[in-house]
Amino acid sequence: MELTFAHYRNRFCMFRTYYALAVGKVIPDGFDMKVVELPDPPSHEQEEALIRGDVQVANIYLPNFLRRKLQGAPIIGLSTEWKSTMKGNGVFVRSDGPVQRPQDLAGRLIATHQGAHAIHRYLLRRVYGVDDNTIRWESHRQEKLLEVLRNGKVDAVVLLDHFFFHGEVAEGVRCLYTDGEAWRKLHGFDQMIKHMIAAREDLLKGHPGIKDRLLAAFRRSFAYSEAHLEEIGKEFIARYGGDPEALLASARYPKIEFTFTEAEQRLAAAEMEMLVEVGEIPRQAPLASLFAF
Repeated sequence: MELTFAHYRNRFCMFRTYYALAVGKVIPDGFDMKVVELPDPPSHEQEEALIRGDVQVANIYLPNFLRRKLQGAPIIGLSTEWKSTMKGNGVFVRSDGPVQRPQDLAGRLIATHQGAHAIHRYLLRRVYGVDDNTIRWESHRQEKLLEVLRNGKVDAVVLLDHFFFHGEVAEGVRCLYTDGEAWRKLHGFDQMIKHMIAAREDLLKGHPGIKDRLLAAFRRSFAYSEAHLEEIGKEFIARYGGDPEALLASARYPKIEFTFTEAEQRLAAAEMEMLVEVGEIPRQAPLASLFAF
């Protein structure tokens, strides 16, 4: 049996995690796996490909998964994937610009790679007391966000993954806050689930035990990347460009374990409540109806 797995393009944390599977350094137990890259949000191609059956397994942005699952899509969650910590996702501003504290973002223009950002809307509202209805949002490719900030076209940008590190070392730019810092102030959690692993329901029904074998393969691929980061970084740069120092530094920000522990379930429930509040999903639902335990 051959399965196709999709992950988001031009994201080093994902490229390195699944590199060993993509090039055959890790062979799954009992099936073959093809790894493909698809556009990241705001594109919905990733979840559409999974729903259509073009791929059988994918990593998906958690809000997108929840939205489509609640609409009745024949997909099921298997585990968490990328969990952000205190670094790796933050709002950046010009050091000498008009925004010096989060409250100054009221009425300002923020650029992200996906337009209005649900998590930052929620955090600005709940943690910093900003009326997020006054904020304007623009969408730019991640590699262009620092440029539009420096040029003064926007007041702030949201940077993540290796682009976050570029912001940390860029001259004239500073991090205003990270989502991890704000989330911990609000709920006490030291992580946020950003992406998760989802599969087609018919795959799990037709192949008992496939979930554990999939997650085992992902963990082995991630373990390979931990020992070969420089090698994988060179491959990523050959495809997408980038700075080796930034890539290797960014690899330490997210936490990737391919689990769905009780603590992660509490975290997922809190995030679902947040997404309902900002209107990203219509309602909450029992986790048992969304994930394969």
